Amino acid sequence: MTSRFVRSIMSKKRFAIAAISSLTFALTLLSPTTAQAAAYDGQNPSTSGCAADAITAKGRDIKDGDVVIAGLDLRYSPSCRTAWARVRITPGSSVDGSAKVVRNSDGRSYSCSNVWYSETLGVYTCYTAMVNDAGVTSYASGSAYLDGSSGSASTGSY
Repeated sequence: MTSRFVRSIMSKKRFAIAAISSLTFALTLLSPTTAQAAAYDGQNPSTSGCAADAITAKGRDIKDGDVVIAGLDLRYSPSCRTAWARVRITPGSSVDGSAKVVRNSDGRSYSCSNVWYSETLGVYTCYTAMVNDAGVTSYASGSAYLDGSSGSASTGSY
């Protein structure tokens, strides 16, 4: 082999290594870490922007006997790696409710109890502040009161 050929191969290898290193570094910056997610602990999912890509990771009906009076959601933001609880109560003349999110690893929790009517959802609702959910699991619990009926529920962990 000529020295020119060897230099050419070595140059291509260095380029490939540099490209892979750059890509790895960029992906590290773009994907939220546990430390980045921890910064959202106690923050509002709407004002922080985390609600923008939220999914309902777990959900349960809140019932009084066999009658569904509300829904309970464990919401999760993949971009922020956070979770929060939301209760959704059917409109009625007398409505009340609460929700709580609990991080399983240390019991950290946030609650809400002041329901308000959401034009967007068409229900009475409240949602909690967020817990860092990076590498751990959380669950939601909640209760609802609707025109003399009441119930409570908890979601599974996510």
